Formats: sequence, C-alpha cells, structure tokens
Amino acid sequence: MARAKGGDETAYDALFALAADRARLFVRLRLGPKLRKKVDVDDVVQDAYLEAHKSFGTFRYQGDGSFTRWLCRIIENRIRGLADHHGAQKREPPAAMERVSRIEHRVAAARTGPQTAVLRGEQSARLIAAVDALADEERDAVLLRFFQDRTIDQIADLIGKSPSAVRRLLGRATRRLGALLLERAS
Repeated sequence: MARAKGGDETAYDALFALAADRARLFVRLRLGPKLRKKVDVDDVVQDAYLEAHKSFGTFRYQGDGSFTRWLCRIIENRIRGLADHHGAQKREPPAAMERVSRIEHRVAAARTGPQTAVLRGEQSARLIAAVDALADEERDAVLLRFFQDRTIDQIADLIGKSPSAVRRLLGRATRRLGALLLERAS
C-alpha cells in the first residue's frame, strides 16, 4: 500500500489487480437482475477503476480490506447513478482507460488454471442467482455488510431501520441465502 501511494506503478497495479475479482463479483451482485440486463459489468468495473484512479490520493488506509471497501463504495455510487439514469447515453471511455486495461490483463494473467476458473465461475453464478432471489432490502443489507464491511449501525443509518431490525434482516437474509445456495448446489 505504501509503495502504491508513493507512486510505485507496479505496486499500484498489483493493488488494483488484487481487488479485481471481488470488485467484479460485487458489481454482478449489486446490479440485480433488471439493471444487469441493461448495463455491462465490465463497463461498471472500468468506470469505478477510473474513478478510483482519479481519487486514489484521497484514499486512506485503515487496515486490511480498507482498499476493497473503498473501491466497493465507489462502485456503489456508480451503480446508483446508473440506476437513476440507466437510459442515458453511454460515455466514451477516456484515454486513462488504457491503464485500467493493463490492470485487467494483469489480473487475467494471474488467474489459476482452467479447472479452478470453471469452478469459480460456477460458484459465482450460483451466488449471483441466490442473491438475485433475495428481496431488494435483504440484498442491500447483505452487500453492505459482507462486501462493504459496514457495521450494523452504519447499515441501520443507510436503510433507515433500527440496529436490531438490521440484525434480524441480516439473519433472515443469510439463512435464506444459505438455503438458496444449498438448493442450487444440488
């Protein structure tokens, strides 16, 4: 992290590459089935990476996972904008997109063998289908908790519920998600 913040391009690329799979999965999960039909996942990831690149100087390391949480918040903001304006004209990618593409290639090159890739793809597909089956409020709470590492109190503030209501909501959602994953695994 310190090397990336200090301008080491290799460390910077590695930092973004480490978060790429989780960022892509978060986008797939967060878009939901309706918006996913209208928006390309990789476009959202690239837009979020471009925004992260522009604002990297403002990122403050706050322990393990803080970079991924920060990136997921950028993605969340991008998806909110897309949900509000999903009919708007697509933007042309700016010249800085070349750097994002280099990072994407690095991630692809670092992936493991074909069997592992297939297994991960199947697991991701099951997870996406299961999360899609959750109610919107349940999906939002699960993603806020497990992808953005938000606290119960933060989630309560964001969705306008009491902390105890959020705990119950997360309990129901995770039980339902677990049942759906087991069902889809058979």
